[in-house]
Amino acid sequence: MRQCGVITQIKDTRATVLMQRHSMCSSCNACSMGHSNRKIEIEAINDIDAQVGQWVEIDMDKQNFLMATFIAYGIPFLTLILGIFMGTLILSNLQPNKNTEIYAALLGFVFMFTSYFIIRKNEKSFKTNRRFIPSIVGIVNNDDRI
Repeated sequence: MRQCGVITQIKDTRATVLMQRHSMCSSCNACSMGHSNRKIEIEAINDIDAQVGQWVEIDMDKQNFLMATFIAYGIPFLTLILGIFMGTLILSNLQPNKNTEIYAALLGFVFMFTSYFIIRKNEKSFKTNRRFIPSIVGIVNNDDRI
């Protein structure tokens, strides 16, 4: 996943990079930020000592990107399904003649919100882990900009 952007700020070994949303975002509209005039600021590791105002190329390993996506979206979804399944199984055995689907769904939401809480609590360790932070891999010439 390579993208280009301009460095707006440098702090220690990290740089804030202003990027134009990719053209693929315009067809998605899932986050309502897919319009071509929207910009995004991200923090990237600056191991090549790029300076403010320079256009740079940013890369994040695809496997690490997928792992971060799984942590943010997959784990909460799986805990929701697990909570619903466990709620249905346990409550149908305790009260076989009662309508337990609502309580099973509530248990699923409790599991999901608990997973969000745990992920949020560990967010600092994710932010300091270099695996989950994009890196600046090169300085882009004016002719090479995407």
